[in-house]
Amino acid sequence: MNLFKDVIGQKKITENLSRAVTGNKLHHAYLFSGQAGVGKEAVALELIRIVNCQTGKVKDGYCGECRPCRDLSSFSSDDLLYIFPTINKAGDTDKVLKEKADMIRSGLKEKLKYKGYYKFSFKSGRFITLGQIDEIKHFARYNSINRSKKFVVIYPAETMNKEAQNSLLKILEEPPADLFFILISETPSFVLDTIRSRCMNIPFPALSGTDVEEYIKRYHPDVEEELVPDLVADSFGSIDTLTKLLTDSGAKLVELHKNLYTIFYDSLPPKTIKMIDSFIDDIKELSDTEIDFVLRKTLTALLNSTFGDERKESLAIKAAIMSDFERFGIMYRRNISPRLLLINLYLNFREEFKKWKTR
Repeated sequence: MNLFKDVIGQKKITENLSRAVTGNKLHHAYLFSGQAGVGKEAVALELIRIVNCQTGKVKDGYCGECRPCRDLSSFSSDDLLYIFPTINKAGDTDKVLKEKADMIRSGLKEKLKYKGYYKFSFKSGRFITLGQIDEIKHFARYNSINRSKKFVVIYPAETMNKEAQNSLLKILEEPPADLFFILISETPSFVLDTIRSRCMNIPFPALSGTDVEEYIKRYHPDVEEELVPDLVADSFGSIDTLTKLLTDSGAKLVELHKNLYTIFYDSLPPKTIKMIDSFIDDIKELSDTEIDFVLRKTLTALLNSTFGDERKESLAIKAAIMSDFERFGIMYRRNISPRLLLINLYLNFREEFKKWKTR
């Protein structure tokens, strides 16, 4: 049985969660992890509706018509607290706070419109703070008006600062009855081990090409058919990446990939340093998803064009380069000097390339 009708792909995960719902065996806290755009938030939002639906729970997942379904579908439910990094300032006027609240409500409605496959279009804060965890404590004090199960969604969980994580840990150690947590993360290694150990960890793999194609047909039926194969390939199994490619910024991302490829494959010092500085300046305002796309597409192109054969030596070198690129992405998110990171990545690549050429 699979109760999740709105989720694209992730069949094994949704089937396991369906069994947990029907068997009344939901864990009190989940950690959904994986790259952006693979359905983590979509599964979380649908799970909450399935659990609290008053009429269609077992057969159809959720009905969409009962009061809990309607309230959850408009993010007006008292049974759901959605925590994300905010940018409220101490000096904000009532007017500014209202404008921000309206902006957030509009963004949440877009999430529901695209069944969770949507990221806020407005600029959010950098961290989830202790004050926001205090909101959870207040939320947990009161029983549900509808006698429903209450949920807290924290996304991105890795943006909780140290004080926030330690405070959340105390709640997870003694979770209130009928209060469930869903933490969503793209880099779960940034979440405290003690928090991860109190959650049921569910890693979400990249979506298949068929899944991405289904999403295009469902939500972007106007896309020309001949463009679909390239969009599917360039999405790397992520709806978030696909969404970027469908906007005007997609062409810019492809151009940045070409620039980065040129740095690694064709440039030599001292020209390399100038090119790296220019590239770093160009990516300053990019989101993590956009940077991941540039890195993934460049890595794929470098591996295919430079180490295209399947000799044992080539496979070992490919693995080393892939590891270096992954490490760059992680360290970049930690705000470590991107210039030094990229120079180091370039030098490591050239060293591996030299090893391969001499074999």
